[in-house]
Amino acid sequence: MKTRKAASLCFLTLLIVIGGCGSESSSKGSPGAPGISISPISSIAGSPDLVLTVSGSNFAHATNNKSVVVWSANGSDTFLETTFVSSTELTAVIPAALLANPVTAKVLVETGDPMGSLPFLKSNSITFSVTTTSSGPFSISSISPMSAVAGSPDLTLTVTGSQFVNDVHNKSFVVWSANGSDTSLHTTFDSNTQLTAVIPAALLANPVTAQVLVERGDPMGSVPFLKSNSISFRVNSP
Repeated sequence: MKTRKAASLCFLTLLIVIGGCGSESSSKGSPGAPGISISPISSIAGSPDLVLTVSGSNFAHATNNKSVVVWSANGSDTFLETTFVSSTELTAVIPAALLANPVTAKVLVETGDPMGSLPFLKSNSITFSVTTTSSGPFSISSISPMSAVAGSPDLTLTVTGSQFVNDVHNKSFVVWSANGSDTSLHTTFDSNTQLTAVIPAALLANPVTAQVLVERGDPMGSVPFLKSNSISFRVNSP
C-alpha cells in the first residue's frame, strides 16, 4: 500500500513538472521567468556594435538550459550573442546592423533548452530606442584652452561638442594623441555637450602639437571605441 502511494505521488509530481514547464514557457513575464532591466536603453542610429548589460534573476547557463538575450523589432526576433556573467547578469552584443536605422525594439531574455522542442521561458521586455538626434552627430566643436607653455602644471581642459554619454557601459573619454601614442585623460562628464579633462604635467613638459578627441564606448567591452573628430592643442616653447 505504501509503495503504491509512493508511486502515485511520483507520477503526479512528474505530471505537475511537465505541465508547469509548458505553462511558464508560453507565458511572457509569468512567475518564475527572469525579470530584467537593461543598460543602456538607447543608441544613436549608425552606432557601431554595442555591448548591452542585462540585469535580473534566474539566468541559466546549463548545457540544456541557457538564457539568451533577444532583440525583437519589426516583427522579427534576433538572438544576440550572449555572455553569461552570473545568475543575475548577462551581457549581449547588439550588432551595428540592428542599430543602422531609427527603430523601437524590445529586449527580453529567453531561457530554455536550445536543442529542445518546448518553447523558451520568456522574461518581461524592455524598450530600446535607436534614435536620430537634432543636436548633431557625435563630435567635438571646441576645446579650451587650445595651448599651453612647456613645463606647465596639470591643466584642466574643457571640451564642447555633442552626443557625449555617461552610462555604465557607454562612456565618453577625452584622449590626447601625440607622437604616435594615445593617452586617455581623467575625464569628468558635465553634460551631453561638455566634458572636462585633466592634461597631466608630464604631457606638457616639452613642446608638441597634439590632437585632442573624444572616444565613446564600453570601457569593459571588446569592441573598438567610436571616435570623434580631433582638434589641435599646442604645447609651445617657453
